Amino acid sequence: MCKLTAMAFCSLVIMTASTTVFAEDQGFYLGANVGNGKPNINTTNGLDKSSSVVGGVVLGYKFNPYLGTELQYTGIGKVTDKISGTAKGDAASMTAIGFLPLNDTFSLYGKLGVAVTKTTVSSSLAPMNDATRTAPTYGAGAEYHLNKNIGMRLGWDHYAAAVNEAGGNKNNLHSNVISAGAVYNF
Repeated sequence: MCKLTAMAFCSLVIMTASTTVFAEDQGFYLGANVGNGKPNINTTNGLDKSSSVVGGVVLGYKFNPYLGTELQYTGIGKVTDKISGTAKGDAASMTAIGFLPLNDTFSLYGKLGVAVTKTTVSSSLAPMNDATRTAPTYGAGAEYHLNKNIGMRLGWDHYAAAVNEAGGNKNNLHSNVISAGAVYNF
């Protein structure tokens, strides 16, 4: 994962140095996605289910065909233990996004930024409690442009989260989200 993060960072630096001649490839976009979130939360009662359907929304701005920024709010998954206790996570993130256009209709992208995650724990999972964590986030994916305004995405995002345990200890965890979605370019 460190190599992927380093490669994404280097790609962003190279793309930033690119010229901004393509005015038609800049501006705001709005999107929505649905996917599968899989947090690695371990419960005291044993896990029954450790992934769930998640949804999210994204607002972005492309500075040029190669570089943009995104704000995203998404679910990161839910776990259910063997006696129906649950822990569910959500994330709000701000990332730099680098695009690598392969042709007029298909591009790859990489994201690197920061996310604030909130984990909500049901009372039946005591001694675990709700927690908030701010940490780096990153992701990668592909985008297919149906036309000038509409694009379809397939992506993977990695988030850091936490739950509080008795005694004030924070148990850090991670979640991977695989999603498919659509974006509309204004």
